Amino acid sequence: MILSVNSGIGSSVGLFNNGKLIVCLQEERFTRIKNYMGFPQKSLDFILNTYVKPEEIKHIALCNSADHQITTESFYKRYDDAFEDAVDGKTFDRYTLQNALSKAPVFNSIYKALKRNKHLLKNRMDVKKLLELGFSIDIMRTVGHHDCHAGAVYYGLAQDQNEPYLVFTADGGGDDITTAVWKGENGDLSPLATSNCYSLGNMYSMVTHFLGFKAHEHEYKLMGLAPYVNPKYAQKYAEFFEKFLGLIDDDTVFFNYERMEHRTFAKALLDQFKNDRFDNIAAGLQLFSERISIRWIKGCIKKYGISKILGSGGTFMNVKINKLIAELPEVTFVDVFPSCGDESNIFGAYYITDRKVSSNTSVSRLTHYTTGSLPSPDLASALMTFKDKISFEVVDDVNKVMAEYLAEHKLIARCTGPMEFGARALGNRSILANPSDLKNVSTINRAVKKRDFWMPFAPIVLDSRKDDYLNIPESIKTHGSPYMMFATDTKEDKRDDMICAIHQGDFTARPEIIDSKRYCDLYEILSHFNDKTGIGVLLNTSYNLHGYPIVENSHQAIEVFVQTELDFLVIDSTVIRKRP
Repeated sequence: MILSVNSGIGSSVGLFNNGKLIVCLQEERFTRIKNYMGFPQKSLDFILNTYVKPEEIKHIALCNSADHQITTESFYKRYDDAFEDAVDGKTFDRYTLQNALSKAPVFNSIYKALKRNKHLLKNRMDVKKLLELGFSIDIMRTVGHHDCHAGAVYYGLAQDQNEPYLVFTADGGGDDITTAVWKGENGDLSPLATSNCYSLGNMYSMVTHFLGFKAHEHEYKLMGLAPYVNPKYAQKYAEFFEKFLGLIDDDTVFFNYERMEHRTFAKALLDQFKNDRFDNIAAGLQLFSERISIRWIKGCIKKYGISKILGSGGTFMNVKINKLIAELPEVTFVDVFPSCGDESNIFGAYYITDRKVSSNTSVSRLTHYTTGSLPSPDLASALMTFKDKISFEVVDDVNKVMAEYLAEHKLIARCTGPMEFGARALGNRSILANPSDLKNVSTINRAVKKRDFWMPFAPIVLDSRKDDYLNIPESIKTHGSPYMMFATDTKEDKRDDMICAIHQGDFTARPEIIDSKRYCDLYEILSHFNDKTGIGVLLNTSYNLHGYPIVENSHQAIEVFVQTELDFLVIDSTVIRKRP
């Protein structure tokens, strides 16, 4: 068995055996701290207590080549510090400083020694934690940050590894790389181009913080806001961002026009924007992001002559960029790893490690993303804990019952089956609703979500009816969008049926297209709903209170339910109501 550990942003851990996924978990679901960063202690304890004995683990894959001693608090403090220093005029260019120190032999030696120390296995924080649990350092190996991103999407989603793919990785940085292009072919990955400039991911997170939102969490709010803005204003503000980031080498490598880091970019934002509308800034950033990303993809396709595309890394969480990539005539195939922030690096670390330590020349492709724990173990005790606030009954045909309630516009929370991995609920820890009544948007927001008014919900769509509702580009038709990683245009004549689950500004959707194999019970619920209403779509949003992670177990599910105005909670075959 192979254990894969990410102790950085999006702390996570996964267990794999003989090329198969056993369980993958995010630490935030156990700590209840959204976007938890650090060693995944509680989720690892859960795995060791539930799935495997320590001595059964033969190899441990560690995400990132260098040690990432980071906490949630220290990470977000960097953003506050950058703007505070910019206000105080304390900006400086670390590259110039490093260059000056490199010319001083003593300081240069110290700098190189410190950098080497970060890569020493025995000095890593995650290694020390694992040693405390009794694991041997001899079974541990590291995998580079962008190798993890590339490995996850290539080995996980390439439909035929004998054919060539261009693999793109882009984020705010890891192991001194912020963007990279790889060639995947015959089961091997080789880098074609890399950059460590101040990246699009850096810029987007800083603007998110600048506008009063939470970096590395609320970037999607800027993306969602952009379609409401007049294009002429988006163009004006896009021109500001164009001054900082560009492309060289036939549009294949990112670079900065000036030396950049958080402090210098913070100062530029503060100097430029005084009385500007936040929606205009968001729209300008999104437009710039789309344009430069498309240039990058097209430049690499032209240079390397490969039209099958794979993407991973936090920048590819931007589904509007992914939509434009999918619509490019140069692209014959594209897929993006689900929830492709750093939390999913455990998949790439595993895939790469498995190929190195075993006789496997290929690994099993990703077939599902409901990889976590079940709600049933604590259901009986949770029902007893909340018995004064709830009533419940066990139902034989629970999927049909749910469909009937949904047809009556009831709001239902569903906590059934293995928990989803990543940022997006896929139906197992979801709030479901009838998508045809626009009032359901405000009802859900009032009942539980408290979302910003401009943010859309997402649709779950039957695979058999996807072409009735969505304009799906040819490049994703073979695999669809089972994990909500692409936005698509919607069919005008069907928008009324799914009005609650599409963007009200541009009428796009971020669909989860489901089949009966990957989503058996969810498919059955939606099929019953379709038979009853003629609508092959459900509204889907994650089951959590605002600002908290998605619920993990029965106790959390009922605890959230009694605090909301939701009509029903379904845990496996148990239907739960509130007492009057």
